[in-house]
Amino acid sequence: MKASFRRWSAPFIIAFVVLFAGCDATSSSSDTVFLTHEFSTDTAGQSVRFTFSSTNMTVNRLTDVSCNCDINIYSFVEEQGFQASDIKSATLVSADIIMLFPISKKIDFLNQAILKFSANGISTTEVANISTFPAAREVAMNVLPNRDIATFLERSAFGAILQLDPATLGANESYDLSIILKVRLELEDSI
Repeated sequence: MKASFRRWSAPFIIAFVVLFAGCDATSSSSDTVFLTHEFSTDTAGQSVRFTFSSTNMTVNRLTDVSCNCDINIYSFVEEQGFQASDIKSATLVSADIIMLFPISKKIDFLNQAILKFSANGISTTEVANISTFPAAREVAMNVLPNRDIATFLERSAFGAILQLDPATLGANESYDLSIILKVRLELEDSI
């Protein structure tokens, strides 16, 4: 009798636990989803570029250079089945500066670069910087850790400012830099 009871009680207990857990899972709740996205274009599909002339810059002095663009990640978020309002938090994973023009120049003409995000109604926020440049055409910036950028990504558009401190500049020379950004999103997935 006892052996028969044990044989039947174990499956009954397991079935009860599964049923109870299943009922709880069907109730309204939410999960967190993490996504990573890399982008280098603005809302118009153009490269996020920072263009300036040596006549507008001073050697050994930080100067703001705006991308004159609107950036958002709405299309990516919507392709994944979410809305911008689902973003709980976001961080910048990487920011790479690429020298586009002059073609013969390396990025080591700079002393320092600071990347900031800007948007209407939000304080301009530094998100990455660098002060050591290799003799290369591309460089990875140092991303500031634990800097939540969700308020920028939730906006229909935000901008970017690259503060540049050149070590040298060519006479009457135009410069063109682009940037590739990678972000990590934490989204609320309502079930």
